[in-house]
Amino acid sequence: MAAGLLVGTVAGMSGIGGGSLLAPILILFFGVKASIAVGTDLLYSVPMKALAAYAHVRQGTVDLGVVKLLAAGGIPGALVGLAAFAFARSHIGEAQLEHVLRHAIGIVILCASAATLVLTFVVRKRPATTVSRPRVTVAIGAAVGFMVALTSIGSGSITLPLLLLVLPALKLRSLIGSEIVFAALMVPVAAAGHVAFANVDWSMALSLTAGALPGAYLGARLCARLGERSLRPAVIGILAFAGFKLL
Repeated sequence: MAAGLLVGTVAGMSGIGGGSLLAPILILFFGVKASIAVGTDLLYSVPMKALAAYAHVRQGTVDLGVVKLLAAGGIPGALVGLAAFAFARSHIGEAQLEHVLRHAIGIVILCASAATLVLTFVVRKRPATTVSRPRVTVAIGAAVGFMVALTSIGSGSITLPLLLLVLPALKLRSLIGSEIVFAALMVPVAAAGHVAFANVDWSMALSLTAGALPGAYLGARLCARLGERSLRPAVIGILAFAGFKLL
């Protein structure tokens, strides 16, 4: 429950760190199989993302146009990712799949930590020009949906830095809220697939949810009041360490 509270607060406040933090925690500290960690992480995050999305919509930190573009790519991307997971499990076997998943999660986490570091510099130097890139935004959603379905990671830690690069005119808080609402729409699709694959520890998911729900709401409220930069160095360090440990 404490792990859920911590991860929920970080994710709701910064839009990053949800799956990127929880998946390695489950694997490295609780000894959970990689496939179970992915499915459990996705399932527990469904209500957490929904609550954080509700808070962001209520406080006006969401751009619905961006959400629609991301979802247009992200939901099909998640379905393709689930198909790839099913294909890999049927062709390479359970043991080899666990090995591949563990390394894939480590690689994505390292990418997430690098993206988070880049995000810090992008925030400082964002231009004021208005740029609309719908095709690129849809492509970002598709790539993230695919990664999330396979590893449970990327809905915030990858989406947000990419959005900052391609949509420089939008306020940071709006981008954080938009990617959280996008995740609230896309993650249930990936979670449903992993429930069908029996990749969920239900008791663990319920315990994590009990901590994550108040954490996500608190984090979303803090985002509107305090901003998220104070968390960034700590999140980068934790992500990098976890990625290297998984590899």
